[in-house]
Amino acid sequence: MKLYLYSIINSSNQIKEEIYGLEGSSVYNIPYCDIGAAVSEINQPIQEVTEGDVLEHEAVVEKLIADFTVLPVRFQTVINGKDNLLSMMQSYYKDFKDNLKRLHNNLEFGIKVIWPAEKIKKNIIKTLKNKEYIDSGDSPAKRFMNGKLEKYKIDKELETQADKLTKAMDIFLSKFAAEKKLEKLKTEDLLFDAVYLVEKSQESNFRVAFEHIKSARPDFKYLFSGPWPAYNFVVLSKQSSLLGGSNQANVFDTATKYQALVGAESI
Repeated sequence: MKLYLYSIINSSNQIKEEIYGLEGSSVYNIPYCDIGAAVSEINQPIQEVTEGDVLEHEAVVEKLIADFTVLPVRFQTVINGKDNLLSMMQSYYKDFKDNLKRLHNNLEFGIKVIWPAEKIKKNIIKTLKNKEYIDSGDSPAKRFMNGKLEKYKIDKELETQADKLTKAMDIFLSKFAAEKKLEKLKTEDLLFDAVYLVEKSQESNFRVAFEHIKSARPDFKYLFSGPWPAYNFVVLSKQSSLLGGSNQANVFDTATKYQALVGAESI
């Protein structure tokens, strides 16, 4: 019997709510000590990732986080039989327990901010020329060197402005977050790409902080996704492809696109 694994949960009790997963199979808990594995039985191996399968997987995990602390498992994790599952649970038991304790009552939220990079660069160029930082020069060599210098100054000023803006945004959001992972200028247009781990009691404050950021810069585009289980905040003491992480988050970009976005524009 093959088992499709959705998540590790902080309970050895059976799941009371009726939840149906892939292939329409019932989701149930296989206990190990005082934790459990939420699974459903699967007949066919998953040959390719479809939007439907991703959304069904995510729908199961979302239902589980209503009642449990959840460690989300990588999409397409199929385990050959209960004995192999229990062996895996035994091997990672301490890691699972540590993560479940740390992530208890916490949810993950994602925020992306797009800024008008081209427009900002044009303003930078205009400012530099007005200050006569840029000299067109006479010879081809001088023009080449001045062109390099101009690009350096533009890129440096763009990064400086991005740094100031991301720090200002992060100040508001970090007040209500237990942990965070943040990237600045992941691409030239993607100013801010972050995930925050937020206690359930701080969710409303976190949303208000996000709304404040939006109102301060209405010329930017925003995407707010969540609540998610803590895909990006699970830490294992030994390498494993079992649990979520940055790659897992990428798999669920599809699910994010279809999720109801609260108080945000879709990018």
